[in-house]
Amino acid sequence: MTDRPANAHAHEIRVTWGDCDPARIAYTARLPWFALDAINAWWEEHLGDGWFQMEIDRNLGTPFVRLEMGFRAPVTPRHRLICHVWPSRLGETSISFRVDGEQDGKLCFSTHTTSVFITADKFAKQKPPQEIRDLIAPYLPTAAG
Repeated sequence: MTDRPANAHAHEIRVTWGDCDPARIAYTARLPWFALDAINAWWEEHLGDGWFQMEIDRNLGTPFVRLEMGFRAPVTPRHRLICHVWPSRLGETSISFRVDGEQDGKLCFSTHTTSVFITADKFAKQKPPQEIRDLIAPYLPTAAG
């Protein structure tokens, strides 16, 4: 049913009343925020640093160049939102992530993003450091089979 790898990171989000519109479902604009929060959590879990530390301490940025999101079911405060996140591709200077957001076992949205690695203080494209490449490689779908 899903092509999610077994080693995908699960990030739990508590959706609240304040995240919702008058229709009692999460504002559309909140869904990309939830997906980006999950990607940041993936970095924190696997690298030990989130985007802030990567930018400030490592001088490594990853600005987004693509965000694609498909909607399948509404997100509400009724259940926890579990965002399953994994890197789906590592290019020469870019990384793509997939995030599947589920509530109560039902797929609500699927997000595909692409970011480019940059030297943060110069905002210049660069290849990811070997440490980052080595970290990401085992989590790519092609590594599983």
